[in-house]
Amino acid sequence: MKISKQEKAATRSKILVAASEVIAERGFKAASMREIARRAEVGDATIYNYFPSKEKLLYGYCENRQHEVAQALRELDGFDQYTIQEQLHQLIETELTLWLPDREFLGEVFDTTFYSPAASLVNLAETRRLFNLMVDEIINNAVEAGEIPEQPYQSLLAPLYWDYTTAVLAYWLRDDSEGFANTTRLVDQSVELITIVLQTGVIGKTMELVSFLFRTHISRTLNSFGDYTRPWKKAKRQFMASHDG
Repeated sequence: MKISKQEKAATRSKILVAASEVIAERGFKAASMREIARRAEVGDATIYNYFPSKEKLLYGYCENRQHEVAQALRELDGFDQYTIQEQLHQLIETELTLWLPDREFLGEVFDTTFYSPAASLVNLAETRRLFNLMVDEIINNAVEAGEIPEQPYQSLLAPLYWDYTTAVLAYWLRDDSEGFANTTRLVDQSVELITIVLQTGVIGKTMELVSFLFRTHISRTLNSFGDYTRPWKKAKRQFMASHDG
């Protein structure tokens, strides 16, 4: 029987929701694919047709969440008229709002990522790409509108904002203040600071300074390393010489 795209999408979504519930309840290690399949009311074999491993389920849910964040921002009335500060702030607020029902699950994502950073880098690639697309569009639109100057090294800004957002989520997971008041204050103040940095072009000027220092001083210092390696070379020759004797 041929399954339509809509049916596949519905089954995929049902599996992801079941995975978030089971992993949040039992933890990533204790959760099993069989239990997730039963919670999603699909066959034990069916779940592997959509997600070949538990890791793919974990990070597939994160990817799905980024699609939801992008959709939520698109549906926000007048979002394209927001200032860049308001848009960047809204992006973080939307992330926090949509993750709130899955806070325990997100904690499992962070724990798994911490213990397997290399694998997570690969598995989170699509999630990171989707997030970076949103930030790139916000920055490009602000530049086109003349709200901020053109940013040298602009390709670095979205990845930097991804790192910043990851840090905010990690802080939020441990925030026990009433109504997450501390996270709210952190986001308010840091996004304002980030906007000032973009408006003044500090990042570009800083990168130009680093580039200048590297070209004129650091590279010269690296070239002089030959002088410092002489003792090592001498020690190596002595070691080899001792074997000749």
